[in-house]
Amino acid sequence: MSILKKFITIFIVLFIFISNSYTQDQIVYLDLDNVVSNTKAGKLILKKLEKSKDTALSKFKNKEQELKKIENEINKQKNIISDEELKKKLFEFRKELTVFRNERQKVINEFNQKKKLEFNEFFKKITPIIESYVSEKKIDMVLDKKYIFVGSGKKNITKEIIKLIDDKIKWVHH
Repeated sequence: MSILKKFITIFIVLFIFISNSYTQDQIVYLDLDNVVSNTKAGKLILKKLEKSKDTALSKFKNKEQELKKIENEINKQKNIISDEELKKKLFEFRKELTVFRNERQKVINEFNQKKKLEFNEFFKKITPIIESYVSEKKIDMVLDKKYIFVGSGKKNITKEIIKLIDDKIKWVHH
């Protein structure tokens, strides 16, 4: 019976010790999307990317309207012109459409690459600021908010990080 009491006592002590050690871990979370969209530097990047995207899309929108007109003309003529002439026009139209789609995809890929590079640069600049904050506040772990199902508002450090980034980064964009 005394062995059982010792075992239970040891178990209780270990349980208390383990639960205390877990409660002292400081785990917080950060909304990275919010950091990007609400810091001065993040807003500047988003604005620049949006402008770049709009410029590219307007060019393609005009070309797309032009291609629709050509397609409508071919459809209007298909009962009037010979089969051979129709095949020739359809071949030319499909060729032009393929070139258009390839160009558009190329621009989309270039835009996505540019976006990736811009945000990589942004995160390179903010990571040391966040690491310094974590070290100073003796935080054990920072999680991204999108991976948190439920969390206490007291554990959200987003506003503090946004203020720190705005204070420390003077974003001059080239």
